Amino acid sequence: EDRYVNPQSAPHYLEQDFTVMTPTRYLIDHAPVTQASYTISAAPATRPQAQELAVGEGEACLLMTRTTISGPVVASHARLLYPGTRYRFHGLFAL
Repeated sequence: EDRYVNPQSAPHYLEQDFTVMTPTRYLIDHAPVTQASYTISAAPATRPQAQELAVGEGEACLLMTRTTISGPVVASHARLLYPGTRYRFHGLFAL
């Protein structure tokens, strides 16, 4: 995961001890999500990514890019990479 956090939305983010509190918890507490968007696409694992994910170089992965908005500003943007053979995404929408 690569996560970019707007310092205006989450002051002191980089000073946190994330062994005590997760980055997501800190963001929820300081920049409650009012809107989010995401895209999922296929992407081959680069050599460093393959090593981190314990997959073969070039193996198909799922790349999720997600932007969260808190009030009027973008709070964070994240790129998350998952091994394609080990994960699936499911969603349910009701009106």
